[in-house]
Amino acid sequence: MFIKLELHGIEALVLFPENYSDENQYPVFIGLSGGGQSHAIVQFSAGAYFNSEFFKDYIRIIPINSNNHNFKDYSSDDIKDFIEGIRNYFNVTNSNWAIAGVSNGGKAAFNFVAQNPLLYLYAASFPGGIFENEPNKEWSHLRIVLANGKKDGDSWLLESKATYEKLLPLVSSIEIMVISGQNHTISETYDINQIYSKLFQNN
Repeated sequence: MFIKLELHGIEALVLFPENYSDENQYPVFIGLSGGGQSHAIVQFSAGAYFNSEFFKDYIRIIPINSNNHNFKDYSSDDIKDFIEGIRNYFNVTNSNWAIAGVSNGGKAAFNFVAQNPLLYLYAASFPGGIFENEPNKEWSHLRIVLANGKKDGDSWLLESKATYEKLLPLVSSIEIMVISGQNHTISETYDINQIYSKLFQNN
């Protein structure tokens, strides 16, 4: 069950691995909700997008926009401060983290990756893309899925396609998906593991 904590001045829902111990190091999964990232949207996202068994051994963190500062608008310093807040609060690894984002959060996810690519191994968006970010050789190990709903507007799919084409020669793996019957406010009945499984195939 997710619990609410305050991390470096930011509220977040947090789910610990089973048998969690402060003496062990854990990778982190960051889930960035869409829209205004309010309490209600974050609660929905926690169940619909970010509660996957693929990350059962991660500390899962879903921040809440409680200061009217959308995560897609975070500066490099804001992102650095947020990550340092996690590192100061928990005993975490220095690599192999995962990040996923929905809509505005999908853009924010790649802003976070661009700030420190070596921190992450997995990235997923529902939808999203790199937009103005410029990938480099430090992205080469990343495994990425770009998931779009069939009912999404063309602009989201075009951004995902542009991101796919730019990252394909650079990253370890990347897949673009179009999900029939969905837009990016995905239904709670959809099996989100169908998307995350693409990150872990051929591991």
